[in-house]
Amino acid sequence: MDFSAIYLFPNIGEGNNRNNNINNPNPPSNSNVVQDCIVVLEYINNNGERIRQYCDFICDHHKTNKNDYYFVYQVWQHIMNIPLIHTFDEILIWSDGGPHHFKTRYCQWMWHHMSTCYFKQKRITHNFFAAYHGHSLADAHAAKGKQAIKYEYIHSQQTRMNNSARNSYWGPTSSLDIKMILDKKIESTSAIALPSIDRDAELKPRIAGLPNIKQYHSFTYEGNHCCLRELTNSDSPQFFHFQYL
Repeated sequence: MDFSAIYLFPNIGEGNNRNNNINNPNPPSNSNVVQDCIVVLEYINNNGERIRQYCDFICDHHKTNKNDYYFVYQVWQHIMNIPLIHTFDEILIWSDGGPHHFKTRYCQWMWHHMSTCYFKQKRITHNFFAAYHGHSLADAHAAKGKQAIKYEYIHSQQTRMNNSARNSYWGPTSSLDIKMILDKKIESTSAIALPSIDRDAELKPRIAGLPNIKQYHSFTYEGNHCCLRELTNSDSPQFFHFQYL
């Protein structure tokens, strides 16, 4: 699981020239940012086959689409409504140590809440990659998605060169356009366009911080119990509980 940012550039006449921005690593200030929370689902089906499915949760609502706890919470609310998820014996999650969205007291409370209330108290474990771990499956998928979107912009340029119609295609302009590209161009991908991210303050619990949270790399929630480990599969788990304020 990881976040990626996709930039949608304005048409010519709406700010900077889009033609000059497609290959620019520094997007213009008037570009629209689409946040993409990538969840790579990998599981064994009833035939013993390993299945891998890429899920892109994308949102272009610039007032609410910050990559933080609220975004992650909405993504996993959606995932927990997928019937397939409830056939799993446990959920193992791997991510980087994003201090604003993953390795936070709120995200860890969320796993405890979902295990208890949505997953029949079955085990949910959140593991964190070590620093400088290299590229993950989510990173590789994000690169493919951005390449497909870049191709759409380049293709639209070529189309306009041969067509002077005023309603020429200028490339993707919204998260719905991005969804269509990802679904069509990237194998084993399902994209979900979120119209906005719910930022109701009641969704964030009033809990105290977890002491020394940065030094731990594995958190497990099962049967209404919580434990953490310095390393994944450590023989010395430490049980803890969330302190509500």
